[in-house]
Amino acid sequence: FTGARNSKEVLKMKMSVAVDIKTVKAIMQNHKMFDKNVQKQLEKITNRSLGKISRGAKQRVSSRGVRVNSGGRKLDLKSRITVQRAKLSKGRAGGIVWSKAPHSHLVEFGTKSHLLVPEGKTIKIGDNFVSGPIKHPGSKPKPFLQPAYLQERKVYIDNIKAAVRAETEKKR
Repeated sequence: FTGARNSKEVLKMKMSVAVDIKTVKAIMQNHKMFDKNVQKQLEKITNRSLGKISRGAKQRVSSRGVRVNSGGRKLDLKSRITVQRAKLSKGRAGGIVWSKAPHSHLVEFGTKSHLLVPEGKTIKIGDNFVSGPIKHPGSKPKPFLQPAYLQERKVYIDNIKAAVRAETEKKR
């Protein structure tokens, strides 16, 4: 799992299904040693898990409906969670689930208390106009990608191992 921890880091959060378990990683990196049917099965297992991670992340994100900015760009996290599917024929043994929303890391990891300094003279908060620096109390972490990944991880590993085990038993 990789993700930005503050606004100066990369703003796109990514989570890869290619887990660090040595056997599964080795299997996916050496997928060409299997016949085409097994390769398709490995790709299908990976993509199914990517879909489950995406759905799990979307279920964990609270949404107040789809909001758009003045340029028509969607602002909510739920609609900005995206999947790059595995495609073994193109050399992608793993896939990625990520959120394209620039504030994803702030929701996933939370924020510390900090000062907001408006660029103009006043800003509107609710119905009030405020000038000068404003102390933001911070926010608690509300993880949505990592729990979705952790929920699917064991199922993914077990499915990959079962597919390879079935293939190796056929050849004996």
